[in-house]
Amino acid sequence: MSEHNGLLPQKNWRVLNRDTSRSLVDVLLEQRGLPAEHMAPFRLSDRMHDPLLLPDMEKGVRRILQAIERQEKIVIFGDYDVDGVSSTAMMIYLFRELDYPVDFLVPHRERDGYGLRPAGVDRANALGAKLIITVDNGISANEAIDYANSLGIDVLVTDHHLQEGELPNACAVINPNRADSTYPFKQICGVAVAFKVAHALTRQVLSEERYKRFLLSHLDLVTIGTIADVMPIRDENYAMVKFGLKVLSNTRKPGLIELKKVSGVKADRISTVTVGFFLAPRLNAAGRMEDARLSVELLIAGDSYQAQDKARELDRLNRSRQNLQQSYLDDALHAWENSVGDDKVIIVENEKWQAGLIGLVSGRLKETYARPAIAFTRDGEGNYVGSARSIDAFHVTEALTRFNHYFLNYGGHHKAAGMTIAPDHYSVFKQEFTEYVNRQLAGQDLRAELLIDSVVDIDQLNENVVRDIENVGPFGEENPEPFLLMENAVIRDIRLLSEGKHIKMVVQKGNRNFECIWWRSGEFKDALSFGAVCDIVFRMNINVFQGRSRLQLTVEDMALKK
Repeated sequence: MSEHNGLLPQKNWRVLNRDTSRSLVDVLLEQRGLPAEHMAPFRLSDRMHDPLLLPDMEKGVRRILQAIERQEKIVIFGDYDVDGVSSTAMMIYLFRELDYPVDFLVPHRERDGYGLRPAGVDRANALGAKLIITVDNGISANEAIDYANSLGIDVLVTDHHLQEGELPNACAVINPNRADSTYPFKQICGVAVAFKVAHALTRQVLSEERYKRFLLSHLDLVTIGTIADVMPIRDENYAMVKFGLKVLSNTRKPGLIELKKVSGVKADRISTVTVGFFLAPRLNAAGRMEDARLSVELLIAGDSYQAQDKARELDRLNRSRQNLQQSYLDDALHAWENSVGDDKVIIVENEKWQAGLIGLVSGRLKETYARPAIAFTRDGEGNYVGSARSIDAFHVTEALTRFNHYFLNYGGHHKAAGMTIAPDHYSVFKQEFTEYVNRQLAGQDLRAELLIDSVVDIDQLNENVVRDIENVGPFGEENPEPFLLMENAVIRDIRLLSEGKHIKMVVQKGNRNFECIWWRSGEFKDALSFGAVCDIVFRMNINVFQGRSRLQLTVEDMALKK
């Protein structure tokens, strides 16, 4: 690559293919390790694993049928994120299909915290529960489950999180990530586990036609949870999401129909991006800002009148979330830019921040400055509650483990973690952790790496090729939407959109002009000039406006030639 100015490119580029004579579809299949039959039509059942391969599935189904037979009170206990509310809704639809009434509880993020706790058991007990079914949580709820047992309440755990200690004393623990699990594909989300329970149970008690129709009609929920929980779009997830996006496009659920309307989503162009950027944030907004029960109520709404009000409320909460998030981010950026030195980790705190939004703040700081970031707020007892986001080069949870003597609790994975610190340990943790990260990342170029699938010639840029590429999808985690590289293009027009937040450009290569849109790029406007020669990394898509379609390049990064 040629010499570039100081601002651009934002990332270190790695180009995987420069042979433009090859079909882009062949290139993508090879780079993602996908077999040629990936492109062939298939039946959903051909790509799905038998639900009975999940540990304790038969035991769990037996206990549910026993509860129905005995007319016992069943309470579904969910979670406040998108996977959690989708899982809760999935279970409620299962019991509706069986014509058996159940209640549900979803914890409040700030008042109750994550997962089933003794207080949650008390709430279920007050409803008269004899069986609690957890969804998207429960694998580590040992204390709460022992307490439930002491009250004569059975707990059936359905979860997908890793087992970190002893299994809880539940009547069944259905989880692909149990230490003893031999399930063929472990990376399914909570709603997919709930779907598997529904599959095993309905297959046993309903006619083949009815249970298959039921399962197919609820793949929209599985798709939303799988995408929102950033599960790999591989194996049976690929099959469920591929079919599920079609179900979502034509969903009969009033709540999802109204959610699509308030999100401005067109039914015929539903993709993983639509779910991840438009539907999921609104479903998440209730749990982040108020009470996730609202999202469950939307998903299970029986008519459009009910659903309309709830969808509008979620849209309002999402706008509030966006505004709050932006003000938090402005505060955080100001605090960081006014700090002394160039630490390799960003740590910011503000006791007024809502705990449900700090992960979004640390995530944006990590993206903006290409280094690990932790945002802290304070809880009701004065403890510091933090949410960390990290870069590929730094395993944040392994690093935090070195400092676990300072934490009241913590947990996470490679690029995300959460922690709670008592006030008297906060300053020393902040100082020692910053010094540790500075040593670990000393001398490293922290800019993220951008994997570019292929250089392209202008004859490869057309709507037919876009459709061919779309057939390699649906895209998502471990099968990302392809990035392509056009070299030596000339900028022919530059316009600012949304008061300078975004840039729209026309670039020319050979005898063709290409329309480009570059989101959240306003800071680079002064670096671009008419007639400048540039290399552009982009995703290629079709923009439909007033019934007419045209090719559009969505810019990811640029390099200007000197």
